[in-house]
Amino acid sequence: MVNPEDLLSLKHQVPADRLFEEADYHRLWMSQLDESWTAEQTAFAGGLISDRLAFLFISGYQAAVRRTFNLDNRAWTVLAISEDRNPDHPRPGLTESNGRVSGFKTWVASSRFAQDIIVSIDTTRLFIGNRNTPGLSLTHKDASGFLSDMSQGIAEFKDVSISDLQALGEFDLKLFAKREPLYLYFAFCGFLHRVFQQRGGPDITTLLDDLLKIASGDFTDPAHKALFAKTDTRISEIFSELSPDLFAGDYEKDKGLMSLYSTVIQKRAGLG
Repeated sequence: MVNPEDLLSLKHQVPADRLFEEADYHRLWMSQLDESWTAEQTAFAGGLISDRLAFLFISGYQAAVRRTFNLDNRAWTVLAISEDRNPDHPRPGLTESNGRVSGFKTWVASSRFAQDIIVSIDTTRLFIGNRNTPGLSLTHKDASGFLSDMSQGIAEFKDVSISDLQALGEFDLKLFAKREPLYLYFAFCGFLHRVFQQRGGPDITTLLDDLLKIASGDFTDPAHKALFAKTDTRISEIFSELSPDLFAGDYEKDKGLMSLYSTVIQKRAGLG
């Protein structure tokens, strides 16, 4: 089991000019990634080299995917289960017929750099496929809104052979939803560690210890829910005290990221 000291001892190298794009972040992230790292180390290390909130999200998201689906660190992998709900011009969701898969997934994180994609077919079965799978194409929205420094896209499957995809076992997607903010917070702690080393700041060892307890605990346990809520509150307090100039990117559009999950976390603990 990883301990706070294991995280705090991770080395990092960031560019002298912090105004870099998603492509640069992807190269840097992959060049420094150790395949033996746990999801906690992966998220924290991603935070160490992040200079903006969008990259913190990427780091936490990647770690949550790896932990939930028992993946190693070989590639950027995304979970794409969102489907079109537009009643006027809907893009049909993924379905299988006679061993062929067609349809759309309408939100793919880091769509320009995701190498593997996990999708649900007929809403319940999970498969993973490479972005170069015949018949699979990704288009990119690159919107100017929330987390715009991260490419966001749509996956279209046109008569893809299901034999070109790897079936996954049964996984609790609700558990992924609970881990997603947790590993974002690990990434945020990596960011804090770098900033506090440079500018001074409080010791985050206790905060990391609590996050590690949450990562290894039972998400259905009331005591676990209470600890997660307490830690979420502490994260929000620390974030609110940071100067916006610490973050590159569009801070005003992205600052809601660090409270995005708080309402649900607090409600699970019977608070809020």
